[in-house]
Amino acid sequence: MSNPFDILPPNLFNVFASVGYASLQRHYMAILIRIYSLAEFNRFGLARETVIAEIVDYIKESDAESEVKADMANQSAPEPDPVSMAGQKPEQTYAAYLVRRLAESGWIEREQHADYSETIILPDYAFTLLEALRSIQEQKPREFKGQLYAAHQLITSAKTHKDFSPTLAVSQTYENIRQVVRGLNELNQNIRRYVERATKQMDVANLLRLQFDDYTQTLGPAYHALKTSDHVSRYRRDIINQIQEWLVDDDWLARTAEELAAQSRLSPAQAEHEINQSLLFIVHQLDGLDPLIADIDQRHAQYLRTSFRQIRYKLGNADGSFKDKLVSLAQHLSALRAEGFDELPDDAPRTQHETRNMEHTPRSTFLQTPVRVPDLRSFYTMPQRRAPFTPDSIIIPTLHPDDFAALHALTMQDVTQAFSPEKVNRKVLGFFNGHKRMPIAEIPIREDLHWLTTIIAYAHHPEVSYGIEVVEGEAVRVGQYKVVPFDLIRL
Repeated sequence: MSNPFDILPPNLFNVFASVGYASLQRHYMAILIRIYSLAEFNRFGLARETVIAEIVDYIKESDAESEVKADMANQSAPEPDPVSMAGQKPEQTYAAYLVRRLAESGWIEREQHADYSETIILPDYAFTLLEALRSIQEQKPREFKGQLYAAHQLITSAKTHKDFSPTLAVSQTYENIRQVVRGLNELNQNIRRYVERATKQMDVANLLRLQFDDYTQTLGPAYHALKTSDHVSRYRRDIINQIQEWLVDDDWLARTAEELAAQSRLSPAQAEHEINQSLLFIVHQLDGLDPLIADIDQRHAQYLRTSFRQIRYKLGNADGSFKDKLVSLAQHLSALRAEGFDELPDDAPRTQHETRNMEHTPRSTFLQTPVRVPDLRSFYTMPQRRAPFTPDSIIIPTLHPDDFAALHALTMQDVTQAFSPEKVNRKVLGFFNGHKRMPIAEIPIREDLHWLTTIIAYAHHPEVSYGIEVVEGEAVRVGQYKVVPFDLIRL
């Protein structure tokens, strides 16, 4: 693959290396994101006057005239602008200069028409870069909601609906799983930044703001949904089982590869290799999600411990514990009370309620806690022995014969729906394959203890066409049990 810097213009990032004022980098970035917001859904390009007006509006809002003027002075004299600059205000001159710099560096392109009007357009790479920069600016928490569910629906739809495109199911499932795993990796690595921020010299208010405002948005309700309603275990097994069936189905792989080759420029062999790689990637990533989520939980718990430990340390640091501060405050209030002050002094801090109603609310009086005289309940009392625990009698109600008969009939109906003589007989006759006798070691479902016990139980039923004959030999192991050797005999 080619290096991206071989494709991008060589001076693309020189616009951020302005000499003089460091804030110019921020101004250029803000202007580019504003232009991108205008051009994102514009079909015909931006008129030059619209871009100039947007830049002028930003310069006025951010008071960037001095920085831009200094940058203009540091640059060499530019070539004359094809569009006349006569009669323009200083802000418009600054804006025109910024447009020229962005065009020279390659962030925008200027297209001049026959009537001398000019259109500003953004190259394809500028759209991609500015979208990434805007995502960094917005700092939105990553969403995982519904992506695993969408992947599950795509896989099951491709299995049950014959008209559903398997190529679309594989490609969209691959993209959804890729976004989920990438987002979880990003979240896992970014929690470390919050641990470092919590260990820096921050006051209690900032620590609490970091905990309940910033970090809560980062972890977000989407991660909570990923562990509850959109939990991995709800959809993973169905997706992996279906993909493993497809990986061993040569006909399905050939059809899907043919469809992908028709939609792309790949040969059938390349398309089949691409599909195999996508399916193996989905299985591998889904199997590896549990350690990743466990690591996120561990880092999350580490951050909570660090944050609350810092808060406790700030509340009780080397200058005195929080309890000592309360004692000192109570002593000062008692001294004021002893001097005859019934109300707080004028220079004491006011509450928010007093601040709002300063003219109508008098100063708060001291809050006095009444002192209680010790009584018999104030001293230590010996523990008293509890009365022995006597459980209530458990009474089993006696069912009415009609209720018992109805429940028995329902139970037998459920049992016969799950296993009936006809069903068991059909299952066993399919084992013989033309033979009259079959040892237990050759039964295909020998390891299925549930079915094996059912076959033995129904062997004496009059409606089945097989029987059991015990033979000599060593016991046969079935799972964790040993069974007396026997043969199934077709009657």
